[in-house]
Amino acid sequence: MLALLSAALICAVVVLVPATLLVVVMAQRAGRRATDLPRAVAAGVLVGLVVLGVGALFGTGPGRSTAVAAVLGASIPAWYPAGRDWATRGLAAWALTVDAGVIYLTYVLAWTLGADLGLAGTAASLLLWLLEVFVFVIGVGYVWEFVDVLTRRAWPAYVDPKRLSARLTARPFVSLHVPTHNEPPDLVIATLDHLLRLEYDAYEILLIDNNTTDSALWRPVEAFCATQPRVKFIHLEDWPGYKSGALNHALTVTDPRAEVIGIVDADYLVKPDFLADCAPLFENPRVAFVQTPQDYRDWEGAAYFRRLYYSYGYFFDVSQKSRNERNGAIFGGTMGLIRRSALERVGGWDEWCITEDAELSLRLLKAGWRGVHIDESYGHGIMPLTFEALKRQRFRWCFGGIQLLRMHWRDLLPGPRTRRNRLTLAQRWAYLVGGLQWFGDLASVFFTGFLFLGAISAAYGDGLVIRRLSGLLLLSVVVVMLLGAMRALALVRRTSGATWGEALGAWGLWIALGWTVARASARGLFAREGVFLRTPKVRGELGAGDALRGNLSETLLALGCVLASAIAFAVGSVGAAAVGVLLVMQAAGYATAPVNSLAAIRSDLTEELRRHRRQRQGLGYWGKPARRGGVLVVAGGLAAITFLAFAAPLDGPDLGELREQATRPADRTPEHPQPSRNTRGPKSGSTSNTPGVTPVTHAPTRSPSSTPTRRPTQAPTSGPTKPTQAPTPTGQPTTVPTGQPTALPTHTSGGQPTSTPTGRP
Repeated sequence: MLALLSAALICAVVVLVPATLLVVVMAQRAGRRATDLPRAVAAGVLVGLVVLGVGALFGTGPGRSTAVAAVLGASIPAWYPAGRDWATRGLAAWALTVDAGVIYLTYVLAWTLGADLGLAGTAASLLLWLLEVFVFVIGVGYVWEFVDVLTRRAWPAYVDPKRLSARLTARPFVSLHVPTHNEPPDLVIATLDHLLRLEYDAYEILLIDNNTTDSALWRPVEAFCATQPRVKFIHLEDWPGYKSGALNHALTVTDPRAEVIGIVDADYLVKPDFLADCAPLFENPRVAFVQTPQDYRDWEGAAYFRRLYYSYGYFFDVSQKSRNERNGAIFGGTMGLIRRSALERVGGWDEWCITEDAELSLRLLKAGWRGVHIDESYGHGIMPLTFEALKRQRFRWCFGGIQLLRMHWRDLLPGPRTRRNRLTLAQRWAYLVGGLQWFGDLASVFFTGFLFLGAISAAYGDGLVIRRLSGLLLLSVVVVMLLGAMRALALVRRTSGATWGEALGAWGLWIALGWTVARASARGLFAREGVFLRTPKVRGELGAGDALRGNLSETLLALGCVLASAIAFAVGSVGAAAVGVLLVMQAAGYATAPVNSLAAIRSDLTEELRRHRRQRQGLGYWGKPARRGGVLVVAGGLAAITFLAFAAPLDGPDLGELREQATRPADRTPEHPQPSRNTRGPKSGSTSNTPGVTPVTHAPTRSPSSTPTRRPTQAPTSGPTKPTQAPTPTGQPTTVPTGQPTALPTHTSGGQPTSTPTGRP
């Protein structure tokens, strides 16, 4: 059996490479038919013939070659019901990817159960196999998006808002909530000024300044709002519940006529046709939210910001577009609209999850509502102006994504639809895999530790770890890394119009954020509450020393990998050299953090952004609670290294043994490889703010001792939680008559959606 599985794995990997290349190099052609069943069968026959040729090349034998060809060939038409909207090459690439992963996992499981490892060794090896299954699930999530976006022929869920709104008569009243926290007044006023130019009559603007303690920041905004009848202003101090608490309070003072709630971050310049195009879509009573892409401005002039722009675009250009076809889109916070009745029916904004926007969209879908993603951009915000601010934002997105999983994981498992949970299997897959993908960077950190162990083992001369990295394991790691990078680059280039260099730079940014994401995911596994880290949009004049200090962990990891690679190269063996090459690759990944930080510091900005960046914000963005995430990563990494050293299959075949292994008689047991570790690509996130307690508008701040504190909702560590209800604060904001509408509350500016990721998850 093991010899047959070995031959099948070799053939699947060999055929998978050209299948993936066909998806990368062949552009979509409009008007072409999607795969029909005869084409799927023909593709399966072709793959079977190629497999027979590969088997002959490796001397597998006619019996085994025929069996492998039949299985791999039949898998393509077997996946036809799921991939009927794809081109044939996409169906083949997906089927062969799944084949290779399943065969590999079956091979390792069969070896583990058949080897004499003892009770403890078998148990540890089975746990390692489960980890491999987890990595495989993460990987196929990215492959699905890759195939779905690049080869899909039909987009039935696609919505053209301009053409559709022209035929719709609904013009619901919209309450636009603009959250702010410590934002420069001119930035906020520019956002309000653009909102006042909307080509739509039935709307109000609610400016909610949440816990800004410097009155020099919010008083000018208050004065501007007092001159605009359509704008209502409220200032909250010591207000609990983070951003969600402020948004929940805003619901209690929203105009009763409002049927739709819109969220616009304080740095966004919105196009005049935003509401005219998007609000009429709520004429469909099933639609709960409409999300447009979060777009950015002033990025073209600097190479770093071009890379960052394209890295942000992945989530909306790829993940959201694919998820929308399964009604699995995410509400991303800013530049989105929500049906007010649906929001209130599911309990308002959750005050426990720091990515409250993504969490809300999941509750809405669980209740049976429909979410709509629109491809067209209607507003442009400001990207984080330092790499450290970007890390802060990504930490929040990842931590919030893990919180979402902890809160709702039971509802995302396969199962029947119920009245309480109406998620389809496709929706559960989208949210479950999108959340699990955050752990890919944590797995990559463990892999780095394993490579360190390999270098040390090589130096002492026992060679055990080197043999663990030989043969099929080494081949699988290299192939998976190359194919993963190729898929990411192709997706960025084809969906955004980036050059290959810019796509490579975007990919480098994802890698540079790996340590940050690993820390956040480790902390998210154990911490009940997150550190609600706001993404600063401004910075001062920084230098190279700041880039190193702000990325000290990544710099030290890069230096450690270089030192370990030198030790491995000094051994002189082929296996040790392989470990050295992989360590150099890991070092390059960690080194991209300070490199990108320095690139951001040296980038030229527009006069507006240059003015904003003079207001310096410190680089110490983790805070004391978040640093414990790094301790958890280090401790977990050491434990994982010890575990891998104990559990990994020993004496796996090297590359020269593959042919012998494939041709051995069935009654002989071949050598076996160690399971490979996968690494993951991009993803994405949500929003931010600061906690508080007491509301105030045009009135003295109440003393905390005289005002009861309302704590944010705590979620249990297991099972889903009941959504937080819209708050009823102990003290309502008071207003002074100004001849303008009654003042109302506001919230902070935030970030970007999850996935998923990126992985922008």
